Amino acid sequence: MNPRHNRLLLTSEEHFTVALGAVYSCGPATYSFWARYLDVFDEVFVLARVANNERESGSDETNHSGRADGRGVFFRPLPDHTGPWQYLRARRRAQAIARQAIAECDSYLLRVPGVVSQMAWEEILRLKKPYAVEVLGDPWDALGPGTWPHPTRPAFRLIATHQLKRICSRASALDYVTTHALQKRYPPSNNASVCTFSDVELSLAPAKVLAEKHRRLRASAWHNSHSGTPIRLGFIGSFSRLYKGADVFLRAVALCHQKGLNFCLTVVGDGQHLPEMQSLAATLGIAERTHFPGQLPPGVPIFDFLDSLDLFVLPSRAEGMPRALLEAMARGCPCIASNVGGIPEVLGPTDLVPAGNRETLADLILKCASDSDRLIAMSERNLATAQRFSPQVIREARHAFLQTVKTPSQSQ
Repeated sequence: MNPRHNRLLLTSEEHFTVALGAVYSCGPATYSFWARYLDVFDEVFVLARVANNERESGSDETNHSGRADGRGVFFRPLPDHTGPWQYLRARRRAQAIARQAIAECDSYLLRVPGVVSQMAWEEILRLKKPYAVEVLGDPWDALGPGTWPHPTRPAFRLIATHQLKRICSRASALDYVTTHALQKRYPPSNNASVCTFSDVELSLAPAKVLAEKHRRLRASAWHNSHSGTPIRLGFIGSFSRLYKGADVFLRAVALCHQKGLNFCLTVVGDGQHLPEMQSLAATLGIAERTHFPGQLPPGVPIFDFLDSLDLFVLPSRAEGMPRALLEAMARGCPCIASNVGGIPEVLGPTDLVPAGNRETLADLILKCASDSDRLIAMSERNLATAQRFSPQVIREARHAFLQTVKTPSQSQ
């Protein structure tokens, strides 16, 4: 590695795996995600939970398609733990690893909320180091009713919300992925440097893809469940918790099915609650029309899936600024989502529903399915909004923010 200078420590709440000496991600946090920070810093150290998952050299993982480390990007692996009890068992070892990682670095950027960033913050605060945060979500909503069937949920909700307020109030620089929603609940200090931008760089759908989508929407006839081409409904979200609202979506689609909607549904994602959602689809009588492909790799597989949809639905109980929704908008998908977090900043009120309300969601799905002109107008509005998240705009905003992250360490 290079001589110690200009090193950034980042926290991640994702679970990674190590195989054949390399670190892999199952989600979007691959090498290119972390390499963006090398625009300002010489080296990036990622503090995250990493599980040992050695594979034979002939496995699919060796093609490095999901590799997360690489030139200039190094991981400081924490014990892989899930849930409060595993965390308590791993805490002492994790704290020691975090202290060492902090000592190796010069600047600190916490991607909050989450248990890893919380632990790192405690060590940084103890050492009286300046730090910055990227505020990506809201634990008050993410741990709300219906999100986690555990008796300690209300207590963790209060604790996590209180701690995030403290973290934000002491940060020297903050980036919020929303324009006002997260700032209102987790305000910065008066002398902090504040930016507002999403970390999602959108790939806009080509004209050929949009033309095909609009042709399909114009030819729609979806209100007969026994004839014609079904409307293609889609969802992307984690099943590690239920805050993305997949259960609400399935119940709403079942109501649409009862009213004669001709549909097929694809639910993308993985996590501990996936078998529960598959069982729910069977119980609701829509299993034959519902496909659960698991997690899709980022990039082309996600784009191809979104390009195949007629309506994307994200009925989350909590959000910051959801990446899946923004990507769907950039691919010209008509979108429906719940009125939480930063979603009302990108979708209009006619495309929003109250969180957790399956009846209202079902009504809106049926209205959209019966009005091809409305769907095309939704598609065009979403494409216009997605222009705000073009790579050039986001990269310029990120560069300016990272300069403020580096400044406090240079003045020490």
